Amino acid sequence: MKLITFLLLFNFMNLQATKTHNTTNKKTALSYSKSILHKSTDLKADRDLLISIILHSKWIDFNSIIEMSNNELKEFLKTELSKRTKETDYDLNSKTNLELSSFCLLYTFLKTAVIRTESELKDMSFVELRNSLIIENTENLDLNISTLQTLTTKKLIQLGYSWYLPKTYKSLINFDVLGNSPPLVRSKFKLKDDLERPMSVIKIVKTNEDVLNGFLYLGVYHVTISKDNFNLQLAGSNDLFNWSFITEIDQNAHQGDIVKWNDGYLIAYEEDKIQGANNIALKYYANYDHLISNHSTFEKHLNTSVHSFGVEGTPDIRHFTGKNPANGSVLIGFHYHNGTIDKIAMGVLQNGNNWTTWKDSLAESNLRDMSFKGNIGSRKGFIYRGKSLTLQEARFIKNDWSSWKIMLGLNGYYSEVLISTPKKSTSFANPSIIENENNKYVISLFVPTEGNHYSENNGGVIFLKNK
Repeated sequence: MKLITFLLLFNFMNLQATKTHNTTNKKTALSYSKSILHKSTDLKADRDLLISIILHSKWIDFNSIIEMSNNELKEFLKTELSKRTKETDYDLNSKTNLELSSFCLLYTFLKTAVIRTESELKDMSFVELRNSLIIENTENLDLNISTLQTLTTKKLIQLGYSWYLPKTYKSLINFDVLGNSPPLVRSKFKLKDDLERPMSVIKIVKTNEDVLNGFLYLGVYHVTISKDNFNLQLAGSNDLFNWSFITEIDQNAHQGDIVKWNDGYLIAYEEDKIQGANNIALKYYANYDHLISNHSTFEKHLNTSVHSFGVEGTPDIRHFTGKNPANGSVLIGFHYHNGTIDKIAMGVLQNGNNWTTWKDSLAESNLRDMSFKGNIGSRKGFIYRGKSLTLQEARFIKNDWSSWKIMLGLNGYYSEVLISTPKKSTSFANPSIIENENNKYVISLFVPTEGNHYSENNGGVIFLKNK
């Protein structure tokens, strides 16, 4: 299958001041009020963008960045850029947040793609960094230097990832589950538990427990109770294809994720105790026995905070620090609904109480510029060869379930994962991935009814794949 690459173009918010009108005192006062509100919105968008870019570039840990003000974020960028490149504080003072962000992303790509070493980058100006990327793009794309020189730095970076991702992560981006390649990939469609219930949107964790009669793998998934109503379940397996129901985690709950945290387990999921007012919930279990008996020692129901529409969910647990959620921090990716479509965001829960969120502006804009006009929702972060990657679902067309695609993400940039199935299904959603053995991975997806063969669709699928 031919890999289609996309030209990624940032379309960051056009932050314009609200026009004022002086025709009457009433209109003047109203306009002033709107201007203040718009300025506040602009500052939040600026903060979301800066946090998103700095975290994707991995220049600071998630616990530290959420404590920083807008001014501190900008000063941090300036300080880091002056340390990492030949640019001086004086040169950087006149730069806007977007310009500083572009420089940050440029540096990050050149270092990530091993185009220049850290010591080489430290002796280079931004003009030299930019020219280095232009040369690399000419060598990897069918574009000449004169054409690339006319492009913005943002476009050049996006072009860089368009060849770097499929080149570097070929084994993840291209995989074939056809019957003629059984040694490489094994699969099972329409996954069900031992009660013959479809296991929708399963997320799996390897237990590594020394427990008599314990399972090697645990999975959270939801089952349909009635139209638009689901309950979250826990099942166990020793081979990843046959699953035994263990316990029900929660009612009116779905889209779960599970990770092992020290001796315990953390589950994050989407709950809708009030229909149409979805939010994220978390449960922590001190050990394996507590989990299989659904005896949680910590529980948190997070208030929606990103958009006034008040719908947030599909959490994936990215990173955590500390002993447990009550005495530590956890970074969570999630989606929010803006009244029209789903978009992506992130948040940090500190010490079980403080919940800080921001829109994932960098990743969102990159995916939108790849022509994804519908929902961007469920995802799963994972570590591959020391790099933090993400599998992300995205839909080309709003309300068209046949247009779901799975994207592989690095540093907020994406390339399509090309999946070939025996019956040539083409639409996939709700991705998850874990490494079950050295260089062997478990990938789970949901296969929608639309656009897919009846023998494969309307259920979960498990893939076992070598590296």
